[in-house]
Amino acid sequence: MMHDVFKKLISPVRYLESILWDKWMNVETAHFDSYNKLTQGIKGDSHPFQNLAHSTVRRAIGLVRPKADDTVIVLGSAKGRPVFHFARQRVKKVIGIEIIPELAELAVKNAKRLRGRKAPIEIKNMDATLADYSEGSIIYIPNPFGEKTLRSVLEKIELSCKKDRKPLTIIYIIPQYAKVFNDFPWLEKTQDVTRFTGVRTIIYKAKY
Repeated sequence: MMHDVFKKLISPVRYLESILWDKWMNVETAHFDSYNKLTQGIKGDSHPFQNLAHSTVRRAIGLVRPKADDTVIVLGSAKGRPVFHFARQRVKKVIGIEIIPELAELAVKNAKRLRGRKAPIEIKNMDATLADYSEGSIIYIPNPFGEKTLRSVLEKIELSCKKDRKPLTIIYIIPQYAKVFNDFPWLEKTQDVTRFTGVRTIIYKAKY
C-alpha cells in the first residue's frame, strides 16, 4: 500500500524534474509519449525504450567520478539523456550506441544544441553487439537488452580491453541480468547501490 502511495507521489516529481533538466540543458529527452517501437537486434532481446531520471544518471556519474582521459560509451542511449550528462563532465569523449534510428537521430539533434557541453559527442545507430569498445574506459549500461546481448557485449569488451589491460569501469543500472557478470571473473563488483526510488546500480571494474 505504501509503495503505491510512494509511486503516486514520485511520478509528478519525476515529471517536473525531467522537464526542468531538459530545459536547463536545452535538449528534449523526456519520455512521456509512450514510444514503444522496438528493434529486436541481432540476439532478439532488446528492451523497449525507457528513460531513467536525470537524478539517477547524475548519481551514477557521481559514483564513478569520470576523469579527463576517460572515453564513455553509453549503450541504449535513446534520445541522449545519459550521453549529455556525461558530456557535461570534463571527459575525453562520449559515444552513444542506439539501435533505433529515430531515437539516434533525435540524439544527434539534441547534441547539437546541448548547453554546457565539455566533451565531444558521437552517436552511433547500431546494434551493441557490433560496436567497437576499444576506446571505452567507462561503459554505461541502463538495462537496454537481455541476457544474450549482454553476454555478447561483455565478450567483445573483454577482447578489446583485456588484451591491453586498460582500466575499465562498467556501470550497470537496473541490473536485471547481473548473474551474467559471474561468468567474467576479470570484472569485479566494487559498488552496489540502491536509491530510495528503488533503482539499483552496480559498478564493476576490470582486474587483471
